[in-house]
Amino acid sequence: MDFIITIYTIMFFFGIYFLLLFILLYLKNKKEFYEYPKPKKFPYVSIITSAYNEEDGIKETIEAVMNLNYPKNKIEHIIVNDGSKDKTAEIVKKLMRKYKNLKLIDKENSGKADSLNLAIKAAKGEIIAVVDADSYPTPDSLMKMIGYFEDEKVGAVTSRVLVKNKKNFIEKFQAVDYIVIAWGRKILDFINCVYVTNGPLSLYKKKYVAEAGGFDPKNLTEDIEITWHLLSLGYKTKMSYATEVYTIVPNTLKKWIQQRIRWNLGGLQTINKYKKFFLRTENLFGYFVLNYVTLSFFFTFIGFLLLLRFILLKSMFYSKFLSYFFLGYNPFKFWNFQFFVSLLFILGTIFLVLSLIYYKFIMSSSEFKKRNMSTILVYVFIYRPLYLVPYLMALYKIIKRDIRWYTK
Repeated sequence: MDFIITIYTIMFFFGIYFLLLFILLYLKNKKEFYEYPKPKKFPYVSIITSAYNEEDGIKETIEAVMNLNYPKNKIEHIIVNDGSKDKTAEIVKKLMRKYKNLKLIDKENSGKADSLNLAIKAAKGEIIAVVDADSYPTPDSLMKMIGYFEDEKVGAVTSRVLVKNKKNFIEKFQAVDYIVIAWGRKILDFINCVYVTNGPLSLYKKKYVAEAGGFDPKNLTEDIEITWHLLSLGYKTKMSYATEVYTIVPNTLKKWIQQRIRWNLGGLQTINKYKKFFLRTENLFGYFVLNYVTLSFFFTFIGFLLLLRFILLKSMFYSKFLSYFFLGYNPFKFWNFQFFVSLLFILGTIFLVLSLIYYKFIMSSSEFKKRNMSTILVYVFIYRPLYLVPYLMALYKIIKRDIRWYTK
């Protein structure tokens, strides 16, 4: 029993530590959340979109890119048709007659990372922008990101992703989820620990990506892997919270699970690939990022085991308790009130309160601010526990060595 209490204590300690760290970083830097360096020069930017069966949204994505407020002679948009079986290529070719800086590369299906690497070889820009085929940057997004590269040590800049489709439960709470993710990513930006440059819109310095060997075709989350690679080489990764890009998210629980399986698999792949940098590198990559992400995965697994243990023990207890209950015994005799003054209860209460404060800060500046407490409670107690399903499925697939792209 002492061992289990120790495990709970360690988990609560790290949970409280990271919550306090994030809250204090926010309070210290909240006035700078929406700030970004104004560009003094405008380098040529090659925007790359890998498209596989994207006929429903590729036109809108291209038009969003073409509407960017950036010198038109300093931008090109390269679409890589990754072996689509629908009308993706036809739509792009039609739009090429309208937009002279729109280009198309046709290839056999080989995955997003391979498509990006092929386009980078043909790209003219010193800055590479990656925009997913189901994502739509706002007109001022590029102007709010490009200024970061005037610091020669910056290798990548990412954006704040918002959800475009918000009709059913799973879509609406992904909208909340993306707000939480973006907020936390900006917090980490203040300590130079942005560990994901997202697919919907991120910018990279081309020569640094080349130094890293390009995007890893074997990794299921190429955006995480390239970020970690740049960090391991000593470059900075930044986040422009003022930059908004809208994306289409899964509209069913099944599709959501498939997407999150891929995210988990890619994350575990990346941890395994970069474990040699633990407590190494000249920046916080080996001292914070690697530990923070690894602990998140580890404690999720430990939390599942503790939950399973709790359910089994309580099931055994109540199965025996019921027989006594029907014989007329007082059920309150079985309750142990000493738990309510225990260390675990105190730590658990602190963790819960800090969690609610943390989410309250996030929601207060979002579209959900008018009903933020009800949204937070549903998010924490209903939506977030769903994370466990794709996580366990990802672990199962790793054990089976079944690592492949699970979405589209």
